Amino acid sequence: MLTQKLILSYSSKIFVQFIQIAVSIVIARIAGPTVFGTLAFGLAYVSMFQFIAELGLGAAHLKLISEGRNIGKCISTYARLKLITIGLYFIVTLCFFLSQKYIFGVHFESITHQYVIVIFLIMVTIQSFYMIPNMTFAAKTEQAKQDIPKLIRTLVFQILRIIVIVLGFRALALAFCNLISSILILPMILYLFKDYHFGGYDKELVKEYIKIALPMIVLGLSVTLVRTLDKVLLQFFTNSEQVGYYAAGFRIGGLILLIASGVGMLFFPLFSQAISKGNYDFVKSKIEKFERFSLLFIMPAVIFLAIYSDSIVLFSLGEKYIPSIKILSIITVSMFITVISIPYGNVITGMGFFKLTAKINLINIILFIISLLILIHPDLLNLKAIGASIAILISNLFLGLAYRLYAKQKLKILEIAKNFNFFFFGVTNFVIFYFLYNHLRLMWGLPFRLSFPFIYFILTYSTFTLFKWIKKEDWKMLLSIVDVKAMKEYVGSEIKLRGNNDD
Repeated sequence: MLTQKLILSYSSKIFVQFIQIAVSIVIARIAGPTVFGTLAFGLAYVSMFQFIAELGLGAAHLKLISEGRNIGKCISTYARLKLITIGLYFIVTLCFFLSQKYIFGVHFESITHQYVIVIFLIMVTIQSFYMIPNMTFAAKTEQAKQDIPKLIRTLVFQILRIIVIVLGFRALALAFCNLISSILILPMILYLFKDYHFGGYDKELVKEYIKIALPMIVLGLSVTLVRTLDKVLLQFFTNSEQVGYYAAGFRIGGLILLIASGVGMLFFPLFSQAISKGNYDFVKSKIEKFERFSLLFIMPAVIFLAIYSDSIVLFSLGEKYIPSIKILSIITVSMFITVISIPYGNVITGMGFFKLTAKINLINIILFIISLLILIHPDLLNLKAIGASIAILISNLFLGLAYRLYAKQKLKILEIAKNFNFFFFGVTNFVIFYFLYNHLRLMWGLPFRLSFPFIYFILTYSTFTLFKWIKKEDWKMLLSIVDVKAMKEYVGSEIKLRGNNDD
């Protein structure tokens, strides 16, 4: 069943991302980088403070339920604490915006930017309430209940976006589409959550939530700032056009990030539960299986995207998005580093080393902010959007190395260097095909560009086969993604299962 959960997490997020990419290409081509950048800035601005709506409570909810605590009491306690943090988030964000505008006289590029911020603030506040059922589903590793509403919301949102942009509307209307789609999925989420019942409010349980949550606040702050501060500072140091170039490259490269978040939500409760029972071999086995799959099937796609980024941007977005080419290459590699690092971070948190996680992420925040300022500030390196993408790469490299080293230190049986041959192959593969592609595309032009994807993947997987690095079991796991019958049975069983509040 874990295979189906992982595959559902992978496939649903890939499907959602492809839809988003396709629609975003249409939006970007019609509306241009300025509109695209306005929306990216507005969402990043209000999301800067989103960690306040969470304050580590989600991780505490996951851990307590996965350890077998009374679900009803956990849900009731978590819900009450979330009401407080969501209210606090809304107040803090609104006050920050108003103080910038009316007290400190901060200049916003246009009145549209300000309206977009308000709309997205309402949207993010509504979505924060959805975390109560979603984190409960995650704690019970009910992947279908997490993914199906997101999929439906994405479809509704993208349809609305297409209609709005074709009718000639721009940033403000597109922001409203986001808000409307967030509201429309409420009935489905309530339906999926209906069999989970609220238990009694437990004051002692509150203390446990707070104890676990406190060190996780730093983790939440780190993740939030790394995902938002780049766009916000780009806007204030440059303009919406630069944010648009950055967001366009990030949109395509961000496919890998969605996979990482889904894997993290699935592995954390599984690891927490296994570790609480002393089943360390289970943790080791799942990490190795996931990492092997990622290196065999995701890494080649990442390398291909990094090399082929110029053709992808030119074919999809057009010449006006040429600045997005290097951004796409850097972001794609950065996101892959996140993917293969997530399970090791889950080992640390799953074993209860929340303070260690907080320290690692506190250092990462400082490193990221310093890197970002040096790379994009007009009076320093002034690399603009490319500088922001390099700052993301530096941050992800640091976290990846730190998570691996500390996970190995805390769980001795892990073999963090086991797949070194794949990493070495990846670097070699990139260097060879990078120079091959950039040399031959100048000689043979469009015919070579069109044939390069086939050349790359055929030669790469022929090499895997020659070295006997890929086995029948690996292909079977990949093919199980299209096993509609098995996936249908899994989704059906999860949706039909009634939630329980047993101890």
